Amino acid sequence: MMAGLTSIVILTYNQFEYTRWCLAAIRYYTSEPYELIVVDNGSTDGTVEYLQSQADMEIILNGENKGFAKGCNQGIKTAGGEYILLLNNDTVPVSGWLRNMINCLESDPSIGIVGPRSNYVKGPQSLEVSYTDMDEMFAFSEQFNRSPDPAKWLELGMVVGFCMLVKRAVIDTVGLLDERFGIGFFEDDDYCLRARSKGFKIMCAGDTFVHHFGSRSFIGNNIDRDRIVQENWEKYLAKWKH
Repeated sequence: MMAGLTSIVILTYNQFEYTRWCLAAIRYYTSEPYELIVVDNGSTDGTVEYLQSQADMEIILNGENKGFAKGCNQGIKTAGGEYILLLNNDTVPVSGWLRNMINCLESDPSIGIVGPRSNYVKGPQSLEVSYTDMDEMFAFSEQFNRSPDPAKWLELGMVVGFCMLVKRAVIDTVGLLDERFGIGFFEDDDYCLRARSKGFKIMCAGDTFVHHFGSRSFIGNNIDRDRIVQENWEKYLAKWKH
């Protein structure tokens, strides 16, 4: 493990242009030490060729869609950082994003997982925004993330896995994501519940904003999102019904 290093784990499954946005934003707006680990779940739209042309990342290529949990676990096993950041490829990180989340994560030894506010996320992390294009988004987020503000931090029961910063100690204690959830949904709820059961706090860094286009891997690849949500909800209930 390398102290101070954040291992950013990104899954890709087609949606090439969103991946380019995401990676470009990480490179431009992240001043903290980080490594990029990209796990591709069988893309056929030029994503693989693009990733192979990039020199600043480790790439794991799957010949098929192995799902969110399994793909993330592959990346986590490779990660060498003190922090593991699970990040969707349809996000756009912005100025101050990682700094602010690490500040929150390191403010208390008992805090194990941190997530940001966003325009496209369920629950208390959701933030109503008024921007209408990406130029406005960058202007808004630069102002929003400008000043770290612990008064805006909020302890939650769980944070959504589109952007989830995890201490290495949590991985060592709790283990990996539960792969029973397949393609995706509820593995993040499950992981946060497991972390809390081991005494770790889950926080929303309310002074941090990350833009999220939302559900691109489902919409763009004609995956039956509603069916998967229902199936995984039943799996989640069955696991935790006691």
